[in-house]
Amino acid sequence: MCSDVHKKPMDERCSFVNRTDDCQIDEGFIDYIHILYCDFSPHLLPLAVTILVLWLMFLFIGLAVTADDFFCPALSVISDTLRLSHNVAGVTFLAFGNGAPDIFSAIAAIGNAKNGDASLAIGALFGAGVFVSTVVAGTIAIIHPFDAMQRPFLRDMVFFLAAVFWTFVVLWDKKITKMEAIGFILLYVVYVLTVVIGRYIYTRQRTRLNSQSIQESSGINRISQLDTVCDERQPLLSNPDVISLTAVRVEGAWPQFLEAVNPVDSHGWSGMSLPKKIYEVLKCPVVFLLTITVPVVNYEDDKHNWNRHLSCLQCILGPVFSVLATKVGFTLLGGAFPVWGLTVVLSVLLAAVIFFTSVNELQPKYHDAFAFLGFLVAVIWIYSIANEVVNILQTFGVVFNISNAILGLTLLAWGNSISDFIADTVMARQGYPRMGISACFGGPLFNLLLGIGIPFTIATIKNGDYSIQITLEEVVLAGFLMFSLVSSLLIVPLSGFRMTRAWGIYLIIVYITFLAASILTETGVFHAEINTGA
Repeated sequence: MCSDVHKKPMDERCSFVNRTDDCQIDEGFIDYIHILYCDFSPHLLPLAVTILVLWLMFLFIGLAVTADDFFCPALSVISDTLRLSHNVAGVTFLAFGNGAPDIFSAIAAIGNAKNGDASLAIGALFGAGVFVSTVVAGTIAIIHPFDAMQRPFLRDMVFFLAAVFWTFVVLWDKKITKMEAIGFILLYVVYVLTVVIGRYIYTRQRTRLNSQSIQESSGINRISQLDTVCDERQPLLSNPDVISLTAVRVEGAWPQFLEAVNPVDSHGWSGMSLPKKIYEVLKCPVVFLLTITVPVVNYEDDKHNWNRHLSCLQCILGPVFSVLATKVGFTLLGGAFPVWGLTVVLSVLLAAVIFFTSVNELQPKYHDAFAFLGFLVAVIWIYSIANEVVNILQTFGVVFNISNAILGLTLLAWGNSISDFIADTVMARQGYPRMGISACFGGPLFNLLLGIGIPFTIATIKNGDYSIQITLEEVVLAGFLMFSLVSSLLIVPLSGFRMTRAWGIYLIIVYITFLAASILTETGVFHAEINTGA
C-alpha cells in the first residue's frame, strides 16, 4: 500500500513511492505523490499540500466552467440540430451536461482504481446523491416552501430508490459483470422512456381538455387565449432590451478576435461585486485555454457567436489538444511520424478551408457543425481535469491516511455538487422551487446510473468481470441515501405533497448525522466485518 510510505524513514520515502506500484498514476499528467515526497523536503510537506489544495480548487473551477459555458451550450445546439423535443433533450443531452463532472470523475476514478478499489468513485456518487437530495433539497424547502408536483416527484423517487437498491446489490456481491453494468444504463433508458411517454400522455390529456374549454367559450375568449399562446412563443430576441445588448460589439475582424479571446467580461466588470471580480480573475487562465480550443455555438448571441479568425484557430488547437490530452498523439505512425504531427497538418488544412469559404460578417451554413467539435473537445477537457482531481484526492488519501470512500463522499462530492447547490437554490429564490427540487432527485439519479454504468461497462469490456472491494463506509453511504429517500417518500405524501420548512430542516439534520456516522466509521468507532458469499 502506498500509505505505508509514512512507516519509512524520511530519507527512504522517495525511493519507496518510486518502486511501489500502488503509488504510480495510470492516468493524468502530473505525478503528485512523486512531487510531494521527492521534490519537496519533508519539512516543506505542509507547503506542498497547501499548494495542492489551491490547485484542486482551481481544477474544480475549471470543471464547472467547462461544463457550464462550453459543454452545455454544445449539447443544446446538438439537441436542436437533431430536432429533439425539450423533454427528451432535458433527460438526455442536457442532463449529461449537468452531470458531466460527476460522470467523468467516476470514469477517471474507476480507471485509476488499484485492485478493484472503486470506493472513490462510489463514494463520490453516493455522497453527491446524499448531499443534493438532503442539503440542497432541504435548503430549497427552507427558502421557499411549496406544493410539489405529485407525479414527477413520485416517479423520480421510485426510480432513485431502485437505482440505489440495484447498486447496493451489486456492491454486496463484490463483483460487477458486463450485463450488470449495462443494466444501469438500461435502467436509465427505462427512466427516459417513462418520462417521455408520461409527458406525452399528460400533454395529450391537457390539450384535449383545453380544446373542450375553447369550444365552450365565446369567440372573444377564444381569440384572447390564442393571443396568449402566441405571446408565450415570442423569441427572446424580440425583447428590445436584449437586442440593444447583443448589438453592442467591436467593429473590425481583429478587434473582434481580441475581444473574443479576452477571458475577462470587460463589459460587465464595472457592475461586479468584489468576490465576483476575484472569481473572474481566478478563472481567466482556464477560460482563455478553453476559448482558443473549444468552439461554442450560441443562438442567442450575435452571429450565433461566429468569429472567423477564432474558429480557424479552434480548428487547429482543438484537435491538437485532444490527441495530446488523450496521449494518442504520442503514437508513432510507421515508427517515425507522430500522430500529433499528422493532426497539425490536417487541422491547418481544415482551418484554411474554413477561412476561404467564410466571411467575417455572417456565420457560414456549416457553423452548427462546430457544436459537435466543441462537444468532443469539451469532453476531453472535462475528462482530463477530472483525472487530475482524482489523482490529487488519492494523493491526499496517502498523505493523511484517509480512505478513498471518505474522500469521495466529502471533497469530490462537494466539489462536483457545489454548482448544483448554487443553481438550484437560486431558482428557489427566484420563485421556481419546483425546478430546483426536480433537479435534486433527477440529477443524482442520472449521475448514479450512468456514473456507475458507463465506467464499469468500459472496465468489464476491457478486462471482464470487475471485482469490487466493499467496506463499511460504502454500506453506511448506501444505507443513509436509502433512508433519506424512503423517509422523504413517506413524509412528503403524508404532508399533502407540501415541501415544508420542517421537512427541509429534517433533511439537513439527516445529512449532518450521515457525515458524523461516516467519520466515526472511518476512525474505527463503528466497525464491522463485511462478509458475503463472493
